[in-house]
Amino acid sequence: MHSALKPILRAALFYLLSVLAIAGVLVAGGYLVDAVKGAAGARDRLARLVAAQDGLARYRQDEGAALQARLSTARELPLAALDERIRNVSAALAAHSADERGELAILLDAGPDRYATALAARYQARLAHAFLQQELGYLQGLRGQLLALQSRAAAAEELARLHAQHRSAYDKVIRKRQEIAQLGWIEARRMEHAWARSPRLDRMAAELAQLAAENNRIAAAWRAQAQALQRMRSVSALAAFALDERHLDRVLLPLEEQVAAARAAVSEHWLTRIAEPFKRVLPLACAILAMAILGRAAIRAAFYFVLAPLVTRRPPLRLERQGDRPAANEAVEVVAPSGVSQTLRLHPDEELLVLPAYLQSAPVGAARSTRWLVKGRPWASLTSGMALLTCVRTSHAGEAVVLSASDDGLSEIALLRVPLGQALVIQPRALVGLVARQGGSVDIRWRWRLASLHAWLTLQLRFFVIRGPVTLAVQGKRGVRVQPAQGTQSIRQTATLGFSTGVAYSTVRSEPFLPYLRGQAPLLNDRFGGAGVYLYDETPGGGSRQGRIGRGLEGLSDALLKLFGY
Repeated sequence: MHSALKPILRAALFYLLSVLAIAGVLVAGGYLVDAVKGAAGARDRLARLVAAQDGLARYRQDEGAALQARLSTARELPLAALDERIRNVSAALAAHSADERGELAILLDAGPDRYATALAARYQARLAHAFLQQELGYLQGLRGQLLALQSRAAAAEELARLHAQHRSAYDKVIRKRQEIAQLGWIEARRMEHAWARSPRLDRMAAELAQLAAENNRIAAAWRAQAQALQRMRSVSALAAFALDERHLDRVLLPLEEQVAAARAAVSEHWLTRIAEPFKRVLPLACAILAMAILGRAAIRAAFYFVLAPLVTRRPPLRLERQGDRPAANEAVEVVAPSGVSQTLRLHPDEELLVLPAYLQSAPVGAARSTRWLVKGRPWASLTSGMALLTCVRTSHAGEAVVLSASDDGLSEIALLRVPLGQALVIQPRALVGLVARQGGSVDIRWRWRLASLHAWLTLQLRFFVIRGPVTLAVQGKRGVRVQPAQGTQSIRQTATLGFSTGVAYSTVRSEPFLPYLRGQAPLLNDRFGGAGVYLYDETPGGGSRQGRIGRGLEGLSDALLKLFGY
């Protein structure tokens, strides 16, 4: 019973599924866009951090070389010049404070775009601070060594003076710390973070840092002097300056850990996991594709310009010599031009052997039976596909038997008569039936031609030959055309269905080269000359765009079958 609700429900279900599909595509697209942006952002951050790391490595190398060059001549300086350099380095160290801000503070100050630049500046300041510390330590060691070499008394006096200066500097540091301690808990916490200080607190912090640096300098000088007094009797030259690479590595260690974390984030992203294997094999795949394309073009060019002309100059192939047979125009008689269906009127002494799929109708009183093989030629019948045939015999003359393809709308059938004494080479795929006398045998056989270059290059080493008298039902796509063999025209090999055994069969190179190079034309076309006819398919392949030798494993099997004449 028809219901008006069915179209409405069907339309509603269709639109509901469409909306859900569109929503799913939008959601999946959003996730994909976010994933691509995340992967791109991670790669960009890694690239910026790696660039900052490379810049710091160059700065470290350049500054280290410059420091070693400056300190290489420091041992020749007199005491006054050495003290002057120590004061200058101490002042620079006091004025240069290493940036101790956290990464969050750097991100808030500089923003995401300038984060890597600000981070590089931070670590560059730390490296500069470490270089100044190493320079000051070495200069103080040189100064202590120089004083120790002058005299023990002067060294002891100098030690006492440095001790007094150290006590005075230490007292100043203690007083300044007490002054800061009186500010209260909140102000003391603000003093711990440079970004939270007020101008007054910055000034107090700078004063404390300067006093602490001065105290450290005097304390280091005092300790160096004390050590110099102990070594007074066995003073040896101070070793040449060498950078403390481990200390510099410790300065840059947090940045290296951050770069490693960024690299891990990029490598663990699911888009990277998918893309990296393709990136690794992409150059090899391109090389293989280029080799395949160029190799195919080179092989085709060799076949076209070298092998094809050689084959064309070879003498044509003849299966039989023309003797005392009928004239060429009587070699094959077209009983009925090709059509979608054909009507056969059998005589009582004739029988029709036809493939079951092509028998459309037969008289009710006609005798039908299964003929396993063609009588007298079992092997040729079996290997050519003319097996398991339907045999039709009529009891009255003029009864009609209709032949037509039941499973191919493009197939047409032509009826051809091969007279007595004539023979026809036929492609087994084109033969669908034959009419012969009852009880008689049909002369069908295979003919090998292994010595012909035409046969080898066209992959046709043996030919299926039927000798008259016999009437053949031949099928072709969109029709079967019969032409006299004059040698003036060439046709595609895939279109050839058969030819008279007396014709001169040869091959000619197809022209021009570009269609053959692109796979749109075969290397060779068939040409027939002499006395006889040839027949060919109106539409080879039934409209298929691929050749028989160009469809992978199917094409390989077709080539092997063609090699043996099937």
